[in-house]
Amino acid sequence: MSDISNWSLDQLLEIDPYDLENLVAFLFRRMGYKANVTSRSKDGGVDVEIKLEHFGLSHRWLVQVKRYLNSVGVKEVREYSSLRYREKVDGVIIVTTSTFTEDAYREATEHNVKLIEGQLLVSMLNHYCSDAAKNVSDGIEQKTTTSGGAVLKTGESVHLREPAIVGNTRLTLVITNRNIYFEQNSGGLFSKRPEISRRIEVRDLVGFSHVRKEILLVVGKKKFEVIRIRPKGMGKVLNVLEQLKTDYMRGESLLRLEQAKNNFIILTNRRLATITPRGEEALEVKLKNIVGTEVAGSGMFSRQKLIISEVREDVKKHVFEVADAKGWKNEIDEAVRSA
Repeated sequence: MSDISNWSLDQLLEIDPYDLENLVAFLFRRMGYKANVTSRSKDGGVDVEIKLEHFGLSHRWLVQVKRYLNSVGVKEVREYSSLRYREKVDGVIIVTTSTFTEDAYREATEHNVKLIEGQLLVSMLNHYCSDAAKNVSDGIEQKTTTSGGAVLKTGESVHLREPAIVGNTRLTLVITNRNIYFEQNSGGLFSKRPEISRRIEVRDLVGFSHVRKEILLVVGKKKFEVIRIRPKGMGKVLNVLEQLKTDYMRGESLLRLEQAKNNFIILTNRRLATITPRGEEALEVKLKNIVGTEVAGSGMFSRQKLIISEVREDVKKHVFEVADAKGWKNEIDEAVRSA
């Protein structure tokens, strides 16, 4: 963590989700509670369990921690309020780095769900943990372990190690709760040692698509990149990537992906883009600038054409040849309405 005297929202948004859970547990300990972070594989929707015991009286709460940018709505409150009855606890607390909608607050009052939004969390941290902004104990400080060639930080655990062909290179795919590593052996025949050829943070993953024997990973923030992976155990890798969705689908997320001719066409909840296989961006259209979509052509042996109308200073049309133009049109229309 950086050398600062106070906690801030920007700092919390940079913390790994699992580290944020540890930080929230540390906060409740400072407040006098007993707090335990649950196992990630067996949490059942619970991130932290807190208890307060005094003179034979005790109460127990379950805490759900969300490192979000967008507001938490009534759907999440309803989902986690059920934990109170299922786990037979006194109440549920939802902590987020963002805010809650008005409907979420109304729903929370009906089920004894307490809501802690980002600014309140910062105030609580600055009140109870101001001395720990630089170096928080109980699992927040940076210790490391190793897995193959990867150096793992505290709270980072390996979900999967699987042989795979990435591009045209045989590597070992290592997926943790924080990173995706591409590991390869180096050295001589009798002195091979694993080294990391590349690391991708899970939070930089936009999404993935399964095409025949390949998984196409879409990564990047301002600029997209599509990485082709042919794993030995396709099902295992897909299962782990699905499990990680809650960690990366908080900002920009993949809605549709297709390779048409020599370019990839990528649709997210924010933009429509095309890139070359080498990662060179050919086109980017923000959803807010799309004013019309249409489908043209119906030849039996040719792809239909998807036509996108973009408005900036004037209206410009972009034409794409795709396998399912109507499907693309419907998905783009829905994404534009939701943007």
